[in-house]
Amino acid sequence: MKYLFITLFFLTIAFADNDGCTDLRTGALPPSAGNDAVQLTLLNDWVLDDKALGLDVFEGPASFYILGADNMNDWIRAFDPATGAPTGTLNLDPANGSCFGVAWNNDYTNDTYYTDDWSNTNLFFTDNFGTTWTQTPNPAGNSARGMDFDGTDYWTTNGNGGGLWRFTPGGSQENISIPQITTLPSGITVFPYGSDIGVAVTAYSTLSIFFYDWDGSSLTFIGSAPCPATNVASSFGLAYADTNGNIFWSYKDNTGNYHLAEFSFTTSVLEQSSWGAIKSSF
Repeated sequence: MKYLFITLFFLTIAFADNDGCTDLRTGALPPSAGNDAVQLTLLNDWVLDDKALGLDVFEGPASFYILGADNMNDWIRAFDPATGAPTGTLNLDPANGSCFGVAWNNDYTNDTYYTDDWSNTNLFFTDNFGTTWTQTPNPAGNSARGMDFDGTDYWTTNGNGGGLWRFTPGGSQENISIPQITTLPSGITVFPYGSDIGVAVTAYSTLSIFFYDWDGSSLTFIGSAPCPATNVASSFGLAYADTNGNIFWSYKDNTGNYHLAEFSFTTSVLEQSSWGAIKSSF
């Protein structure tokens, strides 16, 4: 009975903020030292009235929004990328009450949005802006957190330490190890990287951002850098914007406020490319 009480006590702490963190640790770990291969520069940092967990970016001919999952209000919130101001919402499925990740299919003429849920083993998707939702099995089960789409495959972190999943919903799936992250991963974004795909991953309590190179068959670690803001308690979502080549990032500070931030990044290994070049090479 004593051991049951201890287990329940720690689980209560882990889910106290309803952010999907199941890491049984007290407080955030210090950032890793990083290395010279990755440099991050904070450009903007906005305090939000609500929360934003997993992120993605909507980019069309005349529209550019940051999308953030808010399981407290049961919606996906759109934010202005220039000001951080909320601009609209997409209602979640009522069964998607523990949503963390959101991924847009990069097709502004035939929009599809996927979300995941750390209390549900399915993905949720809608092609009518949240009027109706359909479920399909999630390769990460209820361990998925951040999500993104590279134009061919979807990616998600695995919140139980299982690395990354690269998959086609209802089709092929691959689990990829990321041994450099020893705590629970949270957000993920993909971006053009030479003729390859770059992958950036953050973790709830290891306050660094980790960068990788996916060449179509293997994932190579590039380097990491400390999160580019101070006073960070938990690190959440990432989203790369092709419009300006920057990454948007969500986090919670030590006073409990949720933030949406934007940073630029450089690596000494390889320069960024464009999505057109990436898609023509795969």
